[in-house]
Amino acid sequence: MALIGKIRQNSWLLIVLLALALGGFILMDMMGNMNRNSSADINTLGKVNGSIIDRQEFGRYEDVIYGGATGDPYQRQASIWNYFVEKALVEKEAEALGLGVGRDELRDLQFGANPSQMLQQRQFTPEMLQQIMAMVDGTAEFPQDGRLRTYWAEQEKEILKERLQSKITGMIAKGIYAPAWQAEMAFRENNERIDFLYTRVPFDKVADTDYKVTDADYAAYLKENAKQYYNHEENRVIDYVAIDVIPTSQDTATSRAGLASLVEKFRAAATPKDDSTFISANQGEMNPAFLKKDALPPAVSAELTAAAVGTVVGPYLDGNTFAIAKILERKSVPDSVRARHILTKTPGPAGEAFIDSLKTVIETGKGNFADLAKIHGTDGTKEKGGDLGFFASGAMVPEFNDLCFGKAEQGKLYKVQTQFGWHLVEVTGKKFLTNESSIRIATVKQRIEPSKNTQQIAKDKAIQLTSTAKTAVDLENKAKEMGLTMQSSTPLKSSDYTLGALGSGNTAVEMIRAAFKTDKTGLVNKEYFVFADADGGFFDGKYVVTALKTITPKGDATVAAVKEQIEMQVKNRAKAKSIIAKITNAGDISAVAGQFGVTVDSARGATFMSSSLPNVGAEPKVVGTAFRLKNGETAGPIDGNTGVFVVKAIMDKPEGALPPDMTMFRRQAASSASSNVKGRLFQILKKSAEIDDLRNR
Repeated sequence: MALIGKIRQNSWLLIVLLALALGGFILMDMMGNMNRNSSADINTLGKVNGSIIDRQEFGRYEDVIYGGATGDPYQRQASIWNYFVEKALVEKEAEALGLGVGRDELRDLQFGANPSQMLQQRQFTPEMLQQIMAMVDGTAEFPQDGRLRTYWAEQEKEILKERLQSKITGMIAKGIYAPAWQAEMAFRENNERIDFLYTRVPFDKVADTDYKVTDADYAAYLKENAKQYYNHEENRVIDYVAIDVIPTSQDTATSRAGLASLVEKFRAAATPKDDSTFISANQGEMNPAFLKKDALPPAVSAELTAAAVGTVVGPYLDGNTFAIAKILERKSVPDSVRARHILTKTPGPAGEAFIDSLKTVIETGKGNFADLAKIHGTDGTKEKGGDLGFFASGAMVPEFNDLCFGKAEQGKLYKVQTQFGWHLVEVTGKKFLTNESSIRIATVKQRIEPSKNTQQIAKDKAIQLTSTAKTAVDLENKAKEMGLTMQSSTPLKSSDYTLGALGSGNTAVEMIRAAFKTDKTGLVNKEYFVFADADGGFFDGKYVVTALKTITPKGDATVAAVKEQIEMQVKNRAKAKSIIAKITNAGDISAVAGQFGVTVDSARGATFMSSSLPNVGAEPKVVGTAFRLKNGETAGPIDGNTGVFVVKAIMDKPEGALPPDMTMFRRQAASSASSNVKGRLFQILKKSAEIDDLRNR
């Protein structure tokens, strides 16, 4: 009671305590939200109309679908990004339209008689699909490592997206209608033909002193063509100076000497096992193919053809590489062979086991090659019993070619794996026309590489430029003093991963990200960028110094941002005005040609849709003008794409009698429009969507 009494006497204390407690709860909630938002931001690669593209989901998809894939990872990730963007758009549109994919429909797309195009592109055979269906149904076990189960689950999402997208485009394509007037117009535009004369005064007839271009001219041109240069995403242009690391003559001599020191050891290898050990120790190559003179390195082809087995030739120069070659075998190989094969596209051990089973069936006499090829073959030769006919060396992929022209004996069965799958192969004929001797060689190569000192000299130039050049103007001037050239990139988006001639990869991405980290144009980046050797060497290939040139924000382009892009068009406009002002008698086509020393040419059988002139190119404005003239009428001057034109009709435009039944042409018009839906619909949806691309973070 005493405590309650004290609180009553000091009610302000109760208010303070309540405020502190409430504030604590609010602060805790704010901190929690901040942590959650921070985590969400880190894991958000982008948003499509509010739908989040999750970083972890993106990475999981890449690992599952493309795990172990070769090629440019940035190009692959760009493709995956497009998939996720389209998936978000498809799901939203499908929900709005009430579209879905039922369980039976999905099963048919996966295991039916006509499976999804995606499964066909990934070469899932009917046999493989039957095995996977059993696993899905629970009558067979998925492999214990779980990879196939995870892969199939991700692929199922792809199939759903593909099917929904097909339904959406199909609805729109089926809704396209071509009215009679449109079919008639299309028929006339493609079939009405006219003849006319034209003379062209090319823009190069105007001297630089005869015209003037102002900022107002640039602004006027951009205003008229605003949509053409509208930016759907901010882009930036980089100025850069690339310093190539080029081997010196001393580097060349060092590379040759290093390889020359191996010649005696190579020659001393007396057995195939010794050769194999030497090749392995020196990162060489034992070519399995027998090569004729014209397939050998040109620098030593004559020497290799004449030398004895065991001879080592070189060092010789082969491009930017020194090489030594040893002759391992010599024999006459056929000029062409005839073979038959059975190809299975089932990958890995399963494909090999299948080919082994076919080989056993044939060798034990329980089946014959031709019949099995017709049943199990998967390429165009199956109906011919797998027969490939006669083919010359080099006509087939290397593994198949080397087997047929090297190892294979006529009448025996062999298996070989190529990029297409596993093959069961039998050589059925050989033709020897020239009996030219062929050799099999082993080679060891040493690429001509820049020394550490050569690389340091190039690096010092980059350091000098970054330390002394403050602005892009400084960079260009100092680069010229060094005999270097400053270049400009194409407009770059934040998610781009390739930089023109510099190529793609981590360093290109770093350069682009650096350009988007600053809003100051014209200043030299104080960090230079290092590009590894483009051919995979373990050394620096070039050093690049950069400056941010321009920033073009999202929305309408500015003159400053696109001035270089539109410079030629604006100048040609000014030249056209100069030419038009000089024309004294536009009504006489011959007089105009004579005034400027050009010829009068003719266009015969021109259609409205062709829009091109012989020996000139696309000139739609000129052709369109000619189509509205009557016989003998002259029009011009016309400001065209390549010059100023005057045209004269030499026939009346035909009436263009329409066929009595326009049904076919209406169908063609509708079909033409429908065929564009698939390619253009989602491009339009992407442009109209609110897409936040945060990958550059």
